[in-house]
Amino acid sequence: MKKEDLDFFMHLMDMVGWGMTLKDYDRILRFSPEGCFIASQDGRDLGIVASVNYGDIAWIGNLVVLPETRGKGIGAKLMRYCMEYLVSTGTKAIRLDGVQPAISLYHRLGFKDEYWSLRYLGEATGHPETVCRPMRIEDLDSVSELDLSVFNAPRREILEYVHELFPDLCFTAWIDHELVGYIMAKDAKGQVKIGPWVVKKGYDEAAESLLVSVMNQRVGEKIWVGLPEANQSSVKILEKNGFQPLPSSLRMCYGDCSIVENVESVFGLGGPDKG
Repeated sequence: MKKEDLDFFMHLMDMVGWGMTLKDYDRILRFSPEGCFIASQDGRDLGIVASVNYGDIAWIGNLVVLPETRGKGIGAKLMRYCMEYLVSTGTKAIRLDGVQPAISLYHRLGFKDEYWSLRYLGEATGHPETVCRPMRIEDLDSVSELDLSVFNAPRREILEYVHELFPDLCFTAWIDHELVGYIMAKDAKGQVKIGPWVVKKGYDEAAESLLVSVMNQRVGEKIWVGLPEANQSSVKILEKNGFQPLPSSLRMCYGDCSIVENVESVFGLGGPDKG
């Protein structure tokens, strides 16, 4: 996948309604220039798959093929090609969030079930100002340290990138000069997407304040959040604020799946395509 494939990528993303934007395409190519692929036949593009590599752990996402080509094994070929590439780089575990129609394909490719990845959609409502503060550049050392302790893979460059693009949607929560949580969000097509949203265990009040801080920036707009099913604290916060569940995806893993994130502290995923 290269810069000149933008139109095909956006056509497929608009077709499936995943809310991806030009900035998402820029991020995909910036952080995984060799790990995103297009299937073509006789000069016609048929489908895409993308990945992001954190070293020992990598993520695959955005697997989409043209409707008229489905059932011909193109998605499986894209997946195998991407998996082989990631393994060749030394990746030990490959993860993805499988939409339900594709789960059987991922099983055939050797992926194992981990947990349901929940989805919620709500409308941002205004609240009194919180004790959270906008994320600063100088906070990124502490943010990255907290994120690594929860996600168990280094993704500082992506965190910096999101903060650079959407500084008004990034907030931190501190108690006695200790960072207990942070939230990031980005503008997508027709909605705002939360993630990552990471908070230390036992600080649910701070977690809700972080969510409120983002909602206050986008009152009246749709807000999307994805989260691990085990984080029932996040579910309670979202439902308390009027969010409604959407169809879930299945978090799946291929390879050495012993390195796992601390799901009790993951209040919002970075994104289905990047963990």
